Parts: sequence; structure tokens; C-alpha cells
Amino acid sequence: MKGALLLTLALLVAAPGLAQRAVAQQQQVLRELHLSVQRLAARIDAVEQRQNNLSTRLAAIERGAGDSDLATKDEVAALRADLAALRSSQEAMRGEIVNDLSGRMAKLSERQAKAAEAAAKAAAAQSRGSGYSHVVESGQTLSAIAQAYGVPVRTIMRANKITDPSKLQVGQKLFIPDP
Repeated sequence: MKGALLLTLALLVAAPGLAQRAVAQQQQVLRELHLSVQRLAARIDAVEQRQNNLSTRLAAIERGAGDSDLATKDEVAALRADLAALRSSQEAMRGEIVNDLSGRMAKLSERQAKAAEAAAKAAAAQSRGSGYSHVVESGQTLSAIAQAYGVPVRTIMRANKITDPSKLQVGQKLFIPDP
């Protein structure tokens, strides 16, 4: 939690527009996580209630049963089986909750890392001086982008810490320094 707050503060200082989008995304993910937890908690409550009802019925039957009552013994065995199935179901739900939340937290952490990286790049770009922001489109190469802006390829590579221009990706944001 403390790390998320520090990241949010860093984003707010480094790149306000980017930070607002990142915070909005984090809030949406947290809302989704909260709703999932509420739904799963309701399912667990229902299972626990059924388990308690079965335990109560089982105790009542055991108190009233005689040693020779075969029907009662069959009902007790059936109730015990139902109770065991419920416990197994409850454990499976717990595992499901842990896996679901772990996956969502990993995605959130990944998003935070990407947002922090983008904010750091934006802050570095701002500190380097004036220039342009360019989003790489399908089919574009670094040399074509450099030619379009009238800037040497090496200048763009240095400004964006690119070591291999062939690894340019669609959607990647580049800082293009003024020529």
C-alpha cells in the first residue's frame, strides 16, 4: 500500500496527465477487486450457513437416535457426506479467491510498474528540453520517424534510451527532441 502511494505521488509530480490516467486505472482495478471480494465473501457466507445448518441437523439426529435405528444412521451418514462436501467446496473457494486476487494484484503491480516507467520517461523527456511526443504507428520505423521530424536517428535513440531500433513497438511513445 505504501509503495502504491509513493508511486502515485511520483506520478503526480512527474507527469500530471499520465498520473491522472494511471490513478484512474488503479482506482478502477481496486473497485473491481472490491466487488469480486464482496461476491466471493457472499458465496463463502452461504456455504458456511449451509455447513452450520447441516451440523445442527446432524447433532439433533445423533441426540435423538437409538443404536438400532438404521434409517437414522443412514441419514447421519448422508449428512456427514454433505458436510464433508461443503468443507471441500469451501476450501476450493478459498483457493479460488487466493488465486483470483493474486492474479489481479499481479496485474495491478504490472500496471503500476508500467505507469512508473512511463512517468519516468516523461519526466526525463521534460528535463531534456523541448520537443515532441510521438506514438509509434503500425509500419513506422525509427528512421522514417526521424526523417519526418528532421532529427537524426541517434538523437531519438539517445533521448529515449533505445539500444535497438528494430525493437520499436506499435503504441510506444517516443520523445522527439527539437532539431
